[in-house]
Amino acid sequence: MGLAPFSASATAVVLGAGVAAMAWGARLPPRPRPPLSGRGAIAWAALGLAAAAWQLAAYVQHPREDHPTISSLANALLDSRPARAAAFVAWLLAAAGLSRR
Repeated sequence: MGLAPFSASATAVVLGAGVAAMAWGARLPPRPRPPLSGRGAIAWAALGLAAAAWQLAAYVQHPREDHPTISSLANALLDSRPARAAAFVAWLLAAAGLSRR
């Protein structure tokens, strides 16, 4: 039993849970921040660009089985309800953690 995928009610529940997790995380004491470094920003930018390039290259090539996109790989990983529930809990914990920064 659950909500229909991509319905307005399912979207509202997911967004509401994320907002609640962020509100909870904001109430926790903030974590100490390490100093910002240019090397870290460059590494994250390079990782993001590599992921975007892979996604674009896989999107334009066919068949999808030979050139999977990130979303098609995620669909295979999140096929079962326990895996989907674990990913949802991880998403909530990430939202709470990001709100502490």
